[in-house]
Amino acid sequence: MNQISFDNLFDEESKNSSISPTSPLHITILELLELNITSALEICERLIKDGLLSNERFSTNKPKDYPKVCAILDEMVQQGTLLFIEDKDRSDRNYRIKEIPR
Repeated sequence: MNQISFDNLFDEESKNSSISPTSPLHITILELLELNITSALEICERLIKDGLLSNERFSTNKPKDYPKVCAILDEMVQQGTLLFIEDKDRSDRNYRIKEIPR
C-alpha cells in the first residue's frame, strides 16, 4: 500500500492542477457548495457517488482524489469565489461560497 502524509498530500496535485473552471467536476463542486456542503471530504464522497471521481483510497481510507478536490477549492479561494473556513485537525477542510457585498 502507498503511504502518504497529510503534509505532502497536496504538493504534487497543486502543481498539476489544470481543471477547467467549466469542467463538469468544477461545476458540480460549485453546485455542492451552493447546497451548503462545505466539507472537502464530503464533496469528494458525493463526487465518487456521482461517478465523477474514482473510489480509489489511501490506506487511511481518504479518497485518492481528495488532493485534487482541495486543489480546485484552493484555486477558487485564490480567484475570490470561495472562503477557506478551517482545517479540521488535518483530516478535512471546510470552504464556503464568498458572499458578494450588496
